[in-house]
Amino acid sequence: MSFPVFIFVVGVIHGVLIFFDSFFKSCMHHPYRAFLDGTGFTVKFLRLEWYTTALNRTLVKFSTSSPRLLSKSFDLGVYSTLLLLPASVVLLLWSFFSTWSQREDEVSSSGGGVKMEVEILVPGVTLPLDEIHYFLVTLLVSSVIHELGHAVAAVLEDVPLLGFGVKVYYFLPVALTELNSEQLMGLRAWRKLRVLCAGVWNNLVLGIVALLLLQTSKPLLGWMYHIDRGVYVTEIERQSPLLGVRGLQTGDFIKRINSCEVRDTDSWYSCLLEALKHQPAYCLGSEFIHRHDESTPVETVDGIPRCCDPDTAANGCFEYIGESDILEIPQHVCLPIRLAVESSIKYCSMDTKCSHNSLEGFCLKPLLSNSTTILEIVRKGRNVIYMGHPGDVYRTVRVSNFIPKLRYITPQFADSLTLFLRYLVVFSFGLVLVNVIPCYGFDGQHIAGVVLGHQLSRLGVKAQRRDLVILLVTVFCTFLQIGLITRFLIKMLF
Repeated sequence: MSFPVFIFVVGVIHGVLIFFDSFFKSCMHHPYRAFLDGTGFTVKFLRLEWYTTALNRTLVKFSTSSPRLLSKSFDLGVYSTLLLLPASVVLLLWSFFSTWSQREDEVSSSGGGVKMEVEILVPGVTLPLDEIHYFLVTLLVSSVIHELGHAVAAVLEDVPLLGFGVKVYYFLPVALTELNSEQLMGLRAWRKLRVLCAGVWNNLVLGIVALLLLQTSKPLLGWMYHIDRGVYVTEIERQSPLLGVRGLQTGDFIKRINSCEVRDTDSWYSCLLEALKHQPAYCLGSEFIHRHDESTPVETVDGIPRCCDPDTAANGCFEYIGESDILEIPQHVCLPIRLAVESSIKYCSMDTKCSHNSLEGFCLKPLLSNSTTILEIVRKGRNVIYMGHPGDVYRTVRVSNFIPKLRYITPQFADSLTLFLRYLVVFSFGLVLVNVIPCYGFDGQHIAGVVLGHQLSRLGVKAQRRDLVILLVTVFCTFLQIGLITRFLIKMLF
């Protein structure tokens, strides 16, 4: 499903919900109203809401169970947030000017270096659409943990907790905590910062915990899986050219692609890229070459020498790439591709000698057109030899880092867990960054207002000027954030 189709389907669902909501309110007014009031659900245009006060007592009980420990924790949250606040503004400035000053040709030519970039995460655009359930669940979890931080800190500061809820804007879930704003604003600066910074602190702790779990996931899952020993084929699409009797099968354990060792999914993709960039060459013995050579007069087609009968698809033209001028074999020979790969002594290049265990050979490189290459996929059992584009393998074969030790164990659990932790790390730290920046509608607006107001009042600045400074800082940072979003939309649409 493409992203526009997904957006359309979500819009249709909202339309159906609005229709039935209006229908039940007109035909079953009292029972439906009682249902909405009892559950806390509300259906609005392109928005769903759930609100409850049932959690208030539980949150109060939790907050008063260890008040000293929680207070110290939220103090640490204030210090952390105050350190992150200027850093986030600097990052926002750098991202804005670097993004708008960078041209498309500069972007394409800067692939060699390491580059830090702030990116907006959108399912189907910057994230795979088939991972949208991870996107939504981790966004909801991060948002709920964030708002629970505000709720617990507010109870500790004797600010009444009015309720807790979740709003779904089109398809994005966002949690909310409703507090008594008058009593919150009446607190002293430090106590107020405890409440305002609690959400950022909770997300920071959640991100650190998720990162630690992700880093230790390999030893934790090591008793169930072999890890960093190869990759496990979990899925092959129906249209994949690697399906077949001699092709890959679900459950295959892959160790190598050509001469490139495969240890995990990262090395799997890098080996495919290596195969695309560098055509493999093979050491073949003279006896094998003379026995199987079916050369025809060499012709050059599109700049590539051809020495095989075009009707024999199983054969390919090989070129000698050694340095010797005196050869026992022709410069170009026609050999059966699969048999040549399986019978090769080893892989070779211009700089390597074709000798192995007292066997001497010649270094021959297949002459293939365009981006076609030969992939020897080494697995348990007979190797798979595929002649085509490595992108076909990349697009149609799904692999996992986790190779089950027992037959009844599948790698889906480990893959899902690690992917969820990755999303949780990204969203937790992302919400820290977004909420620290002093922009309208985010925690940073109120945090910066309290900090600037307190410091400026100590310097004797009048209230009107303090409010003006806070307004200018908020407008400036909001403008930068809108500029980043605008640039992202321009890149996405054009």
